[in-house]
Amino acid sequence: MPADTRDTSGGFLRNGPRREREGDMRRVIQWGTGSVGRHAIAAVHGHPDLRVVGGFVYSEAKAGRDVGEICGIGDLGVRATRDRDEILALDADCVLYMAQGEMNPAGALDDICRLLASGKNVISTAVTSFIYPRSAGKEVVDQLEAACAAGGTSFHGTGIEPGWAAEVLPLTMSPLFRRIDSLLVQEILDYSTYDSAAMLFDIMGFGRAPDAPVPMADPAIAGSVFHAPIMMVADGLGATIDELRHDRSVTVAGAGFDITAGRVEAGTVSAQRFSCTAVINGRAALTVEHITRVGDGQAPDWPTGRGWRVTVEGEPSMTLESRIAVHDEDENDQGCLGTAMHAVHTIAPLCQAEPGIRTFLDLPLLTGRHVFAGGGAPR
Repeated sequence: MPADTRDTSGGFLRNGPRREREGDMRRVIQWGTGSVGRHAIAAVHGHPDLRVVGGFVYSEAKAGRDVGEICGIGDLGVRATRDRDEILALDADCVLYMAQGEMNPAGALDDICRLLASGKNVISTAVTSFIYPRSAGKEVVDQLEAACAAGGTSFHGTGIEPGWAAEVLPLTMSPLFRRIDSLLVQEILDYSTYDSAAMLFDIMGFGRAPDAPVPMADPAIAGSVFHAPIMMVADGLGATIDELRHDRSVTVAGAGFDITAGRVEAGTVSAQRFSCTAVINGRAALTVEHITRVGDGQAPDWPTGRGWRVTVEGEPSMTLESRIAVHDEDENDQGCLGTAMHAVHTIAPLCQAEPGIRTFLDLPLLTGRHVFAGGGAPR
């Protein structure tokens, strides 16, 4: 791997002569302009240290349009494209890769590796396992590391859950404990306003029969959503996982109703809870669970809330509650905003990191620089 030297702006010189920059402005390409990507573009545009220089879209209807106009913040002078080679040819410091990668992880990996090898750092919210690539297997790790070495670049996977609640919160809390007997992370959200029929119906199985063969009904696939955060936390706390156990249960709608993404008929899935538990030292010690509804009245006997909860039994015992949309905003849109910002605030430290895969265990404490100055608002 080529040696890197620091430049005066705090970045690394990667594989060749220093690239000229507009002061300390980092050039950012936005890959994907959906529910998360549109928030990311607005945040990058409004950030004093960042500049949007490119945008990749999947829809023909979006191709050729200004990325700012697509995202509702006015023209930025940056045209969206569906041409991967055009994106690869751009000179940029970082790519925010926000495709729906769970539908095609191999395709997402190929995109990401090409971007890394072209000399661009990549931050991805696309595939859960990429938050801790070791959970996806040696082949994925080797491909990412080889691409980073070729481009002198760094890769980071992130999100909000997984990507923050199940990783950053427990790791940040852990120095307070003398002993942890069990640690439970729960996401409790209503997805009725989430505008993705593919995710809700085709992947998760809402609006389908309880025994429909959707990906989330497959224990191996459903459990794999949580393998990355569980393995990361275990490694971060110096624990060895004996085995992983998966669980899923569903309830069905008593009557049909409409949600933003479509219709849920009577007798089809309207709420589900799925989890993965790591057995450590012979006991069920670390669990990540999602309790997901598509309507307030569904599964009323299950835990309720709006956000994330970390419960620790040990010395001391502790519960950390993180509620989102506290002023009754749309919790799904607020979650997408949080996901986007977690990625945007990682740009600077990732660009300064040494080449290679960089997880939360490798990067310094991430902070929201400029948030008091309104850095996330469009200029």
